[in-house]
Amino acid sequence: MKKIGLLAACLFLSGHVQAGEDPFAFDLTEGEEAEKAESSAFDYRFSNTVEGRLRKFTRQSDFLSSRLRLNSSLLLDAGFGSLYANGFFDYDEAVHGYDKRFKASLYELYGKINGSETGFSGTQLSMGKMRLSWGVNDGRSTIDVINATYMPDPMANGRTVYKWPAWMARVEQSTALGNLEGVILPFGKDRQEAEYGSPWEPEQVHELRTLERNGIISLNEHVNPRRPEWGVRYVKYMTGFDFGAAYYSGFTDQPVIRRTSSASFLMEPVRSRVVNVNGAVSLGSSTLRAEAAYTGDSPVYDNAGSVYYTDLKQFIAGWDRNFDNDIYANVQLFLDHYDNFHDDYGLTLSLSQKYFHDALNIGVNAMYGYRNEHSVETFAEYIVNDSLTINLRGYWIGGGSDSSVYHSYERNDYVEIGFKYYL
Repeated sequence: MKKIGLLAACLFLSGHVQAGEDPFAFDLTEGEEAEKAESSAFDYRFSNTVEGRLRKFTRQSDFLSSRLRLNSSLLLDAGFGSLYANGFFDYDEAVHGYDKRFKASLYELYGKINGSETGFSGTQLSMGKMRLSWGVNDGRSTIDVINATYMPDPMANGRTVYKWPAWMARVEQSTALGNLEGVILPFGKDRQEAEYGSPWEPEQVHELRTLERNGIISLNEHVNPRRPEWGVRYVKYMTGFDFGAAYYSGFTDQPVIRRTSSASFLMEPVRSRVVNVNGAVSLGSSTLRAEAAYTGDSPVYDNAGSVYYTDLKQFIAGWDRNFDNDIYANVQLFLDHYDNFHDDYGLTLSLSQKYFHDALNIGVNAMYGYRNEHSVETFAEYIVNDSLTINLRGYWIGGGSDSSVYHSYERNDYVEIGFKYYL
């Protein structure tokens, strides 16, 4: 029986989020409001960074990337509301047939209205193109499903997958009973798929595209249905304990391949509904976490490659601790149980330690799952000064059945040196 095809990319990539900040996520809004002068009725902040990475395959002769990126962001704050814009310009000398040497992208553009300043206490409204993450940032998360994985470069940073923002509206209401949040995407997720010949193109997709180019089959790629998606979430924070529940109705992160006739195939996402509950308890320097999720009619493939639908139940139990000497450890056990399909199970591990007054962070992140599916990352990040950070990274991936995304990416092991400079 074959492993999930493109859906596995969603489960693997969205489930393989490790602790740490993603230098390619470009969310520069954290902490900025605290830096603004309260006496000013209108404030702005314009920021620029230059980022570079030299990424080399270890099992192939080519360079995977030699990208330079200019990232610019603008934050306008008027007290009652704010406007944030972020975009980047890329130049990559190690171009291939599936990529472009020059790229310019608008990453985020959204506005916020602070209800406390307009007579609606505890309310915040956001609208525009944004990246919104639900769930924890350590290990796996079953409810981080709002934004689609950016498949042309899913492992932009080894510890976090690269999610592509989408146009949405979000409202959050804070009360004494907890926080209630709602989100609607009128056009759904904005999916960006890997091009033909890309190292991040799943093997099944590459084979079908090759057959189409040779005129043997017909392949219709309908990756963005442009239909609404929506979700709600409730979170309650208490001393030493927190609890949350969420529901999301949308489409699968990645398209599903369906045969429509003997020589015709269709790639399109299918409607997915996820229910999630989670909780965490603090025990001194340690935290225990538990998470459960239910997805109805989750698509899987049989031995003949035909898609069918079954219920998916996911369970996660995790532990993390901050030790003395700036050591951080995080372990998660996970189980994905499919009705009428084999289970997927395994663990994630994150271990890191800081040196030189937190200037140097060295660590390892790993995942091991069913059928030897594995990924291992080692990293070292050094803050030279307030303007410059450099990093070294190694990433290895492989295992799984012939049709799994791990098998598709097993020759994509790489080493990397990079930097980030604040102008």
